[in-house]
Amino acid sequence: MSPIHINVPYLMLLQRIDFVIGHRFHPEIYFSGEDLDACDEKEAQRLAETLHQKDLGCTIHGPFMDLSPGGVDRRIKEVTLDRFLRTIELAALFKPKAIVFHPGYEKWKFDGNVNLWLENSLSTWKPLVEEAKTRNLTLAIENVFEENPDSLRMLLQKVDSPHFRFCFDTGHYHVFSKSSLPLWIETLGKYLVEVHLHDNHGEMDDHLPMGEGSFDFTGLFSLFSQHELNPIFTLEPHEEAHLWRSISAMKNYMDIHA
Repeated sequence: MSPIHINVPYLMLLQRIDFVIGHRFHPEIYFSGEDLDACDEKEAQRLAETLHQKDLGCTIHGPFMDLSPGGVDRRIKEVTLDRFLRTIELAALFKPKAIVFHPGYEKWKFDGNVNLWLENSLSTWKPLVEEAKTRNLTLAIENVFEENPDSLRMLLQKVDSPHFRFCFDTGHYHVFSKSSLPLWIETLGKYLVEVHLHDNHGEMDDHLPMGEGSFDFTGLFSLFSQHELNPIFTLEPHEEAHLWRSISAMKNYMDIHA
């Protein structure tokens, strides 16, 4: 089975690094905007070296609150670009398998004008992808409010770089998507580098353990087998009690579809 990746905020990882090492967890390190401002780079370097010494790989999740990489307001985009560039700089210390960002398309915010979002997105992502290429890193955009895979497909095609990939989030799909699971995987599978695994009942982004909501994980893993996909699997529990149930459930699904 592939290593278990667990989403964990940066400050929590600093405080609980012994716990992570003891359980051989491979973290997905979430940097909020506040973390980026407060981060001591020497401390981050020591944390990265500890993970490397213990042979624990990682991924990174960038900030997303209030940010808009495809936004119309120039000043908001400047802040977004600055936040994302800083995330990439810190990520370089950790040598992550992927750096996940939210692409920021919302049908209601952009009045359904996906081309407006796409045009503005390209001016943000192209320099970020060039920076990632220089540092030999991979960025991955994650579905959030998208009702179908078309906007992400268009952006991935326009940027057209092996350093710009896709992260599929099961919980976000289950709440917001109006398109079928096979269509998402058929459309974006060739770009897939990571999957965020959590569950809900299709109404709120509850971040439940796999199998405790109504998302079709059996169907998802069958599609992975069908398309010969082997992405990074990352759990996103929002409380410690869910962590252990998430790990147990993930092992069961992955054993079934190994």
